[in-house]
Amino acid sequence: MEEELYFDFCSASYNKIKRAFLVFLCLDAAAIAVNLLGGNYDIIVGFGPFMSFIMALVYFRTNKAVKIGYERIMLSRNAPDALTYELYDEKIVSRFEQQQKPYYYDQISGLFETKNFLLLHLKYNLYVTLEKSSLSASVDEIKPFLIKKCTNAKRKRFINCSNDKKWALALLIAQIVVCIAGSVIGIILKSNI
Repeated sequence: MEEELYFDFCSASYNKIKRAFLVFLCLDAAAIAVNLLGGNYDIIVGFGPFMSFIMALVYFRTNKAVKIGYERIMLSRNAPDALTYELYDEKIVSRFEQQQKPYYYDQISGLFETKNFLLLHLKYNLYVTLEKSSLSASVDEIKPFLIKKCTNAKRKRFINCSNDKKWALALLIAQIVVCIAGSVIGIILKSNI
């Protein structure tokens, strides 16, 4: 798999991080506001940088894991990829050389879309990766078919995660700015007491 395709495939791993960062940004902003109004300046000065550090650690750890995953693939690669998927009414069959493995639609718990892939989430963070360019039908025809067949998918739509890495980074930067601003305001108000 080419590097660009691999990083596009891994953009689904930033989806949960993006949602968590949005929740923590709102919670941290509310906590800073409440503690500023309540006069608890010491909590703001200690809490904000700690949360920013934890969130940055999560983001950069995920980023590093994606890069390590790509390096592992490149080191273990002996032959070009020959994995193909065929969609049937009752299952999806993957074929690699002489082997085949069926995946049933009720095993799929999530539907994701990136720039180059339709990703069907299975248990244990495994995905059936349908490359858009290799589909025999158009993507607009395949997506409704998969939505209808994947009855155990949590959301009955494809989640576009093409830009989730950028959104996660933007939310991390916003988190850091909010926490730094809260800490500076807390220090200024504490010194004025």
